[in-house]
Amino acid sequence: MTTNHKNDPPNHYISPSNTHPEACRCSYIYLLATYNTMSSSATDCCVVLVTVTHYPNTSDIRFPLALELCQLAATKLIQTVIVDDSPDHPAVRNALEEAGKGHVKVYQQDKAIYQGKGGALRQAIKNARDLLDTNNNNDNTAICFAEPEKVDIANHMHLIVRPILDGSTDIVVPTRSEELFRQSYPIEQYHSESFANLHFNSLAQQFKGFQAEDAKQIDWLFGPFAFRTSLADTWLAYTGTSWDAQMIPYVRAVRNENRRISSVTIDFRHPKQMKEQEEGDPKWTNKRLQQLNILFDLLGEQELS
Repeated sequence: MTTNHKNDPPNHYISPSNTHPEACRCSYIYLLATYNTMSSSATDCCVVLVTVTHYPNTSDIRFPLALELCQLAATKLIQTVIVDDSPDHPAVRNALEEAGKGHVKVYQQDKAIYQGKGGALRQAIKNARDLLDTNNNNDNTAICFAEPEKVDIANHMHLIVRPILDGSTDIVVPTRSEELFRQSYPIEQYHSESFANLHFNSLAQQFKGFQAEDAKQIDWLFGPFAFRTSLADTWLAYTGTSWDAQMIPYVRAVRNENRRISSVTIDFRHPKQMKEQEEGDPKWTNKRLQQLNILFDLLGEQELS
């Protein structure tokens, strides 16, 4: 689209070369999604997608998926921040940034300060907050996290962030539609994550913030989440180094700070390459069992019990 009609929302977006606070604007896709329900202040909103990467080499099956995510981010005008810990960081950085066509910025993980996957997530969130620059008292901004292989998430980000941008909630955890969840994921992963979601949602019901209708069925094991940028310190203050760094901060925000959390169902389709690689392989079922054991302790016993 090259011109704006009289009633069309303005077509502004934020890119790495356009990061002055006055130039920080919501991309067309977000503004279009909220234009009819938000005030003129919607033009002041911004969204940044963050993710973390580590590839032993560029032949890793997940690397082409990360490239695809960056390409889709460029198509959707989604500013993306990546923290990478690959052995050949320069090659990975150059490939991802080239695929992102000016919408993707890749940073090398600073392991002296930020350890593990959790540390990489915190570094990415800090960089995203700096990019958004909320010092102008504009709280109408959001940061969204997703693993880089979850390419299809970029097609649904407008639905994920809309409740934050319109002021309905502070945190959004998207929920996979049941049909596509079962169809597109390895069957073992579908069952293990469904079981874990039932367990954590049962535990969470003791807290008022998880008792609202749109918060009763959190898809804890999905991975992606979004939050109002002003809540970034809740994630930055957490010191966990694994998957817990994604979830525990939003539990604490709801439990201790009375922040609002919501779930939005999306028709997310998992990459077929992932299902083909992992389904029926005991190596992956064992990995998921280890993940559940960690989360049942750190999230279930220590935070939700």
